[in-house]
Amino acid sequence: MLILLGFLLQWPTVLTLLMFPILLVMYGRLAVKEEAEMRAQFGTAFDSYAKQTPRFFPRF
Repeated sequence: MLILLGFLLQWPTVLTLLMFPILLVMYGRLAVKEEAEMRAQFGTAFDSYAKQTPRFFPRF
């Protein structure tokens, strides 16, 4: 996510402006899909891990 933001700030072109929200949505959907796969494979162990670990940004 930060790399995408860096590209947007460094090269603010029409292409990066268009691709930024599209890639954010795509990465978000991919994360949800992978979480479902991990939940199916590891069950409650993954649930306890997911409760402690944020999806994208760390908690302070």
